Amino acid sequence: MFNILKPCQNCKSFILKPKKKINLNLETISGNIERFSFEILAFTGSMLSVKKDCKINIYNSGKVAIITKDLNHVQNLAKELETVLNEKKL
Repeated sequence: MFNILKPCQNCKSFILKPKKKINLNLETISGNIERFSFEILAFTGSMLSVKKDCKINIYNSGKVAIITKDLNHVQNLAKELETVLNEKKL
């Protein structure tokens, strides 16, 4: 579902970009995400900020910013987020 991009060498974050154009309902996701052990930090309407070992920003465009330098952690979180984001369709 996601392509993993590294924005720059000096940044300590990765960007997950959806392979297909999507528009997320963050209100629905914010209601479900805590069941997957994510802690909600903030919800602005167009961005949901959560935490699970690192800070994660989910945008309604489907783009996700994961603030960490650990690519293995990013890959694991990408799989978990795919499950969370697909949960809204059930």
